[in-house]
Amino acid sequence: MYDAERLKENPTGTTTDESGVEQLQILRDKYEGKLTTSLYTGTLFVASVASILALGAICLTSSEDLSRIVLPISTLSVMLVSSLTLLVVSQLPSTLTSARTRFLVGQLSSVILGFGILILGGAIPMFACILSITAALPRIKRLRPTIGPFILAIMHVGQRFILEKELVDNKISQIISETILMFTAILAGLYYRILTATAHQRTFAGTRTVIESRIKLECEREQQEQLLLSVIPAYIAAEVKRSIMLKMADACQEANKHKQTRFHEMYVQRHNNVSILYADIVNFTPLSEQLSASDLVKTLNELFGRFDQIAQVNII
Repeated sequence: MYDAERLKENPTGTTTDESGVEQLQILRDKYEGKLTTSLYTGTLFVASVASILALGAICLTSSEDLSRIVLPISTLSVMLVSSLTLLVVSQLPSTLTSARTRFLVGQLSSVILGFGILILGGAIPMFACILSITAALPRIKRLRPTIGPFILAIMHVGQRFILEKELVDNKISQIISETILMFTAILAGLYYRILTATAHQRTFAGTRTVIESRIKLECEREQQEQLLLSVIPAYIAAEVKRSIMLKMADACQEANKHKQTRFHEMYVQRHNNVSILYADIVNFTPLSEQLSASDLVKTLNELFGRFDQIAQVNII
């Protein structure tokens, strides 16, 4: 899920270079894409069900005059087929991981559903459509309000003015009420969008911290194991680790909670054909003061290497 190799090189998680910021942005887009997929998947599913119900209602109630229902049936059929197609497309792996693809699916859904409901008419369906487009459907900038809902609201109000031939007082009041309703849907959608984006950002930050802590712990564990293997042989290190794990398991039990030992365990094994060389390096203290740490280690390695060569020559 996260760039583990990069975090192992830099366990603290600081991404100061441009590539680190870019990788973090890609990770965040994928994370939020998976979180928001269910929103517009649900929107397309509801649109498909609503189109089916509306088609059934029109066919049952207007079966006598077929000329009046040609346009609604055609519009609902296009909305149904488009919603089902986009619903299938939204479930593809490429759609889930690509912000651009999600944006295209969202914009295409907004255009088809918005203009379809605009042709059919009705304040409540347009309210639901504007609310869904503003709150659920994806766009490139998370907190930037999209212009689509404003266009739909203005077109709906303009359509009401054009269709009303006589603007009496009650009609004007109804149009004003629908205008307020449309912009209320936009404000409610933006409010939900901001709250959702903030919650996703906090969740992402917490998840990223947990991943960084886990990778940092793995790095420290590997360093500890390498340090242990540089001091003692591998088979003894494995025995020490197994003994420590058994002690920790016993410490969790109440029976052994207050058990104390006077001496530490000794890990002693018999080795045949082994010679031990005790050597004293003359003037080692002044030498260590003059040389740096790296030079001192290099000098000691060369010295021990010469001892090994002498031991091989003399078959010691």
